[in-house]
Amino acid sequence: MTPEQVLAVLWQRRLLFLVTTALCLGAVVAATLALPRQYDATATLFVGQVDAGGDAAALDTGIGEQLARTYTTLAAQPSVAEQVAKRAPRSPTRERLLDDMKFAPVERTQLLQITARGESAEHASELANLYAETFIARVDASFRRSAAPTRVSVTEPAVPPMRAASPNVPLYVGFGAVLALLLGAGVVLLRERLDDRLRVRADELEVLGQTVIARVPAFDERDAASTATVDAFRLLRANVDFAGDARPHVIGVTSSTPLEGKTTVAAQLALAAAQDGESVVIVEADLRRPGMRNSVVGPPATPSVVGLTNFLAGTHGLPAVVSEHPHIAGLSVIWPGPLPPNPTRLLRSDRLPRLLAQLREHFDRVVIDTSPISVGADASIVVGLADGVLYVVDAQRTSRSRVRAGLAQLETSRAALLGVVVNRSGRPTRDEYGYYAAPREQTAAFEGGSPLQP
Repeated sequence: MTPEQVLAVLWQRRLLFLVTTALCLGAVVAATLALPRQYDATATLFVGQVDAGGDAAALDTGIGEQLARTYTTLAAQPSVAEQVAKRAPRSPTRERLLDDMKFAPVERTQLLQITARGESAEHASELANLYAETFIARVDASFRRSAAPTRVSVTEPAVPPMRAASPNVPLYVGFGAVLALLLGAGVVLLRERLDDRLRVRADELEVLGQTVIARVPAFDERDAASTATVDAFRLLRANVDFAGDARPHVIGVTSSTPLEGKTTVAAQLALAAAQDGESVVIVEADLRRPGMRNSVVGPPATPSVVGLTNFLAGTHGLPAVVSEHPHIAGLSVIWPGPLPPNPTRLLRSDRLPRLLAQLREHFDRVVIDTSPISVGADASIVVGLADGVLYVVDAQRTSRSRVRAGLAQLETSRAALLGVVVNRSGRPTRDEYGYYAAPREQTAAFEGGSPLQP
């Protein structure tokens, strides 16, 4: 996925992204606030050689730093921790005490720091000072016992800290916010990966690499004659003529699965061509589940009992199977005829190419409604004989895997794909087609012959 595609997916599924991110961030905040507070307090010690007065004196920087490092190591010895553990008010074990302590020399100085972690600010400062006092007492005892030339003294005693050292709420919440965003994006992308629905966006010009030749809004019987519906199919007809180098004479219409609207698209395309003055014939070549009688070319036209199967079987000629539509000028229909038990075998006969050749001579446009490309080999046979093929997908129910499989089958059949028709691509709003709807007053004025007023 390109960054633009990722952003488009995140925007399309923004509700899922926001909910996931909010839940993750809320969990991080709750876990952070539930963590026990830990406080750090630090006592600073000075390490130096004893001068004539018995006090610790400053040394050369390199020597003093090395000496501070040495005593830092001594301070971390288990024997020191053992003594402090015995004196501590809560009597921690030696191992637990060392886990709560940190010892570090200050760079380029004779200072070392002893840091204690406690459950409260007072506990941390008491523990740090107790450890410092115990360590100094051990060093003093060693000095008296062996006249060691080095002494340790407290420079800055530990004081109760103002705020807890752990958890670092801003850091944890900041890191949690980044993690929540990543998890939210991951959930959205995973959901998109697992979602097999096609989901064609309004701004997309291609579907799985194939050109979107037209978008047909969802409509019912009341909307079939609306401006939006009529213009959608007129645009489809115009785009069909511009889709290839030559104007396609014979057009096949198929889909990946049943009930995606291929018959409706075929019938409406034939109607749009007939209304523009072409002589058009529409052929019902779906011999498994014909649906032309339920389309716009159906009632009040009565389907003929003689149709395509009669011609393919050789029992009737072209004049007998072609029926002129009683109400739509320029439109003729070849109904399916009696449904055969083996449609594929009938469609494979050499009479189908002969039929199409004769129809080319008598009509300006031939539209063939085929069976779905995934149902048997029927559609593969028919679309291979057409000048161009329209592939209908349902924007609301078609799966990407089915569309991909259908496109692969069309390629195998060597069909000349004109483009993809996205059916049920939302419902048009009044504003989108308001350009064609003149106000009733203006319409009445034109109908009444009233001149336009300045």
